[in-house]
Amino acid sequence: MKKEIEGTERACRYCEHAEYLTDEENVLCAVHGVVSVNGECRRFVYDALKRVPPKRIKVQEIEFVNIDD
Repeated sequence: MKKEIEGTERACRYCEHAEYLTDEENVLCAVHGVVSVNGECRRFVYDALKRVPPKRIKVQEIEFVNIDD
């Protein structure tokens, strides 16, 4: 049994068998043909390179105030 990767969902958009089509709602699966990006099957194989990481949060800069003055 393969080890599950933390934080991943079994969706066709992250499968190594799937390739994106011109629209963003469907992928071309090498096993099942055209399927939804949210679909899943028992042949799912996670491809880490297809995951887009979340954007970084911009941290506000804090101004230094000298209280001794």
